[in-house]
Amino acid sequence: MGHTSGGESIAVRPSRNPAISLRFGIRGHGANDPPNRATPWWSRIVRRDYPWDSVRTPTIRFHNVHRNPDGDLPCGIALHAPKQPVTCPPMGSSHRLTSAALAIALATTACTSVGSSESSTTTGAPTTTESNTAAAQTTTSPPHPTTTTTAAPLATVRVIGVVPGELASAVGAFLSVARDSRNDAGSLDAELVQHHAGLSGMLEDEYAGTAHTQDLETGGTVGVVRLDNEDIVLLADDGEGWRVVGAHLQSLGADPWFGGNPRRILILGSDARPGGDPAVHRMDSIHILTAVPAQGVGTILGWPRDTWVDTPYGEMRINALTTSGRGPDALFSHFVESWGIPVEGYILTAFSGFEKLISASVGRLLISLPTGVPEQEWWPGFSAGEQRLTPTRTLDFARTRKRLSGGDFTRSWHQGLVMLAVLTMLQQGSVEDAPVLLGELVKYARTNLTPTDLIQLGAAAFYMDVGEVTNEVLPGHLGRAGGGASVVFLEPEAEGIIEDVIEDGIRDQG
Repeated sequence: MGHTSGGESIAVRPSRNPAISLRFGIRGHGANDPPNRATPWWSRIVRRDYPWDSVRTPTIRFHNVHRNPDGDLPCGIALHAPKQPVTCPPMGSSHRLTSAALAIALATTACTSVGSSESSTTTGAPTTTESNTAAAQTTTSPPHPTTTTTAAPLATVRVIGVVPGELASAVGAFLSVARDSRNDAGSLDAELVQHHAGLSGMLEDEYAGTAHTQDLETGGTVGVVRLDNEDIVLLADDGEGWRVVGAHLQSLGADPWFGGNPRRILILGSDARPGGDPAVHRMDSIHILTAVPAQGVGTILGWPRDTWVDTPYGEMRINALTTSGRGPDALFSHFVESWGIPVEGYILTAFSGFEKLISASVGRLLISLPTGVPEQEWWPGFSAGEQRLTPTRTLDFARTRKRLSGGDFTRSWHQGLVMLAVLTMLQQGSVEDAPVLLGELVKYARTNLTPTDLIQLGAAAFYMDVGEVTNEVLPGHLGRAGGGASVVFLEPEAEGIIEDVIEDGIRDQG
């Protein structure tokens, strides 16, 4: 671009060579002219091409920059390159930038040429010369602007520490997706990914972690990885390799996600004696346990074992659905199909397994009894107040129903007290204990839950606020049916309680 003695010069020098070809176009108008004026009062365009190996850090000079008719200078010229904006110093507080842009065409992403020169050969669009002021008023049509968008590299996360390689890869892949949604989510649960979508850009490049894993006798493996920022990640191998199935990234303000909310499972206690098959005997204990980990709330809802129901096999007490070789799957299906309760699976224990499970998980159970329990034929009674029960005495308490006010209704409520006491003692540990505890659970109980379900539910137990878990038994009254047998008929208000469990898993006490 030519210049005259009355013009001012502007120089722009980037910190490193960003390009091979530089184009500059500037258009503007007077301060009193409308912004959309069809013909601006000045217009210049220059293209300068720099040889690949002769430019280190080019200095671009613009001459013949005159004040506009209002006395102002076009106040800023900015050089824009990917990640290296450079702006010339302002030319006074009263100067006004009308419009300036420098477009950089990149022939490569890296330039390591040597040498430098402020002189260059003008190519491309014709330009004016310094000796021809008349020609300086000749303009050329600027080329159509082009925009080059360079995508940022994928942001990933690496996990190191006491974590086996396959687990570290799985956790790293999950955290990478949470950090940058462009990463491949693979087999991650869509809800898990969506739950952490708001954390994009907030995670670090690397975390150290410690893994706790457990093989399950029923097949599969479960694990918990605690990161050095106290965040936890749940994993399960259902037979196809490790997969992240839950997380609590508390350091980033995220709520825990341990599967959908609420979780609902069926807890069953068989009356099978040692040597008998618990799965095909009657159920003395029937409860639905719900959990909403994100809120720390839940419900223990007992079903009177003698509840009279209509089933595909005829009318019978609900606890007899498992007999005649049908097993717990028949009872599970009844809750899902007849009552419409979306329970996910069941956990079934018998006398011997219950004692061993209590011994392995908490040892002597610390429990507070609101009232005393009378002596039974085969074991002594229980006093009111706080006490520690051996596993055998815990089973005695859970079985007691005779001479109780409320009979089987009270026994079912007492069984809920045992569950709450166990939950309270488990929470004295940490969620890293969940894999080992689940290993004991499947050793002494039967379940149709997958390893994924188990680790999610096991972790949820450590997030429950025991004081916010209700313990209730469906109301009913005694009657006769099936040839004069003593049975329980549920009261009409039981329907509303069941609806609460179906709707959100939380008992509406209002």
